[in-house]
Amino acid sequence: MKKRILPFILLITYLFILIEILVLKDLAMVRVGQLRLNFGGIQEGAANLIPFKTILYYLQGHKGFLIASINILGNIIALVPLGFLVPFFIQNMKWNKILLLSIIAGLSIELTQLVLHTGIFDIDDVILNGMGVVIGFWKFNIFSNFSKTAKAIVSAIVLVILGLFFLLLMLSYYKVVELPIGIESSTEREPLPILQNNSTVSNVCCDLCNGTGGTGQILRINENAIIIKSRKGKDELIHLTPKTVIKNSNGIMAKTTLKIGDHVTLVIDESETASLILVCGITEK
Repeated sequence: MKKRILPFILLITYLFILIEILVLKDLAMVRVGQLRLNFGGIQEGAANLIPFKTILYYLQGHKGFLIASINILGNIIALVPLGFLVPFFIQNMKWNKILLLSIIAGLSIELTQLVLHTGIFDIDDVILNGMGVVIGFWKFNIFSNFSKTAKAIVSAIVLVILGLFFLLLMLSYYKVVELPIGIESSTEREPLPILQNNSTVSNVCCDLCNGTGGTGQILRINENAIIIKSRKGKDELIHLTPKTVIKNSNGIMAKTTLKIGDHVTLVIDESETASLILVCGITEK
């Protein structure tokens, strides 16, 4: 019984995080350098029922290395702990049972996202999630063959790594430290306060890109999209919707005021649709 206390605590904590992030998508924003990726909110679209269609699309480089890595590796890694922890509580766990668990887990996540409108049903996500469960079970089989001393050492190392990871994540979240990768709360996407016209202080606000030059530079502006040249020199098509918020240092601005040559930081979703565009630089009122 005592041997299962730690796995039980880890399993409950993991399931809570999994539901919050992967199912309910309460994680509002992931920051990678100056790029903001929005994984929260309502998502609608056509389901993908063709196996490997989305995976091949990403592997062919249509969305870029970063988006492909997040979607493919992220869906696999997210379910590895499930395949590793469940066998602690189910005796004589065999490969046929773990395969069934992988299918049930993947379908449950996708169907729940579909019902809650927090994601689009994609059979490839079920496949990737299932791979994660299988990999986790494979890791469990390796771990179960360790000696008692080796298990204790590995468990201690894993707990230290997880503790440091969550500590750094929280320090980044509360702006104690600045890391290349972090998460940001939804409150950070609220419109910035606009200075009063009769203010006795300067009518200039801060550079929303913090002097970095942003994600890229606008090359072309279409009716429902913009094309930017990223900091890596690649041209990227970014879709716009009526809900896309555009801001400069003075506050909300209209899409018609965007100009070719503007440097911008983008908050985009998995389909490269912008929910927020921050125009870099300081603007006089």
